[in-house]
Amino acid sequence: MAGRPERFTPLNRVPFGKFNRVNSEPVNAYSPSLCQALRPSSFCRMTEKILVIHPGALGDLVLSFPVLVSLKHEKKASVAFLCSSDPGKIAHELNVVDAHFSLERARFSSLFHEEMTPVVKEFISDYDTIILISLSDTIEGHLRQNHSGKVYKISPRPPVQEETHVAIYITRQFEAKGLLDECGVRGMFSSRQAQPCAKSEIRNPKSKIIMHPGAGSPRKRWPLESFVQVAAIIRGMNLGEVVFLVGPAESDLTPFIKARAKECFRVYEDYDLSHLTALVRQARCFVGNDSGATHLAAFMGTPTVAIFGPSSPKRWSPVGRSTKVLRGVADCAPCFEIDAVNCEDPQCLNGVLVDMVVDAVREITL
Repeated sequence: MAGRPERFTPLNRVPFGKFNRVNSEPVNAYSPSLCQALRPSSFCRMTEKILVIHPGALGDLVLSFPVLVSLKHEKKASVAFLCSSDPGKIAHELNVVDAHFSLERARFSSLFHEEMTPVVKEFISDYDTIILISLSDTIEGHLRQNHSGKVYKISPRPPVQEETHVAIYITRQFEAKGLLDECGVRGMFSSRQAQPCAKSEIRNPKSKIIMHPGAGSPRKRWPLESFVQVAAIIRGMNLGEVVFLVGPAESDLTPFIKARAKECFRVYEDYDLSHLTALVRQARCFVGNDSGATHLAAFMGTPTVAIFGPSSPKRWSPVGRSTKVLRGVADCAPCFEIDAVNCEDPQCLNGVLVDMVVDAVREITL
């Protein structure tokens, strides 16, 4: 469908308390020694100990970071995160949570079964409150049967027909359940969790322009050739070293990038999230699709240009101090969550022009 290119007001630019409450707009065997190893005794006992369980992917987890920051500071609580290993490690490194545990470890598998093992029962008993960010009634039931403290279930995203931002939707549920005051949404805009890395990690601070052409779903990828064109133009603007970032989720792009871009641009391959955060801290700007890496860069405070297509920016735009979201057309309804494939000519992506991205980079960095 042809139409006017669409731009969205980032969440960080919406005044506090000004969201429309109806339709928000942009914005593993049991032994005593194992139990002891699992007990979160390594961090300080505070007013309340809270365990947050979130089985989501990186992007989903990052959009929960702001509310966890608010929870930690408003409650003066000790917050632990049970989630995927690498995102949990990053949440800890960024001071979003006080401890993290890997949900992939076999010792936690009984969370998903009717009978919890003694080690998991003892683990969860050490917490006053458990917050499950998930759609799973089964896990919620297991927790309620085996935990004597408070258990809350939070939906990780609004119904698909609602154009409410995911981070706002999660925050409202925390507020409605009394976990946060209504001003808790302020954590969404806080950058205090993004701590500076060690000096040894930075040779030339804020010197890179990162191009990340991947996304977990190929449906959300802006054409790679367009990324290369943007990179070539930006290199001539002397804004910094232009580099490409390719992770495991988009390894299929690596041969093309090597053939097309490696002679001109440095390519970072197979990063883990710790390497990614170290690289992002050196970035003057991050350009990417709707991906977990883009969400993480924005959350860390790096100026971020996010290119959206079939997914809805009103629901999924990255949260950060300085973000710009581009989408090809205003009259093409987002279909990523309701259809299995994109249309033959997805103007939501193809309508994003190279010049639009270059202009956004220029505006966000100068």
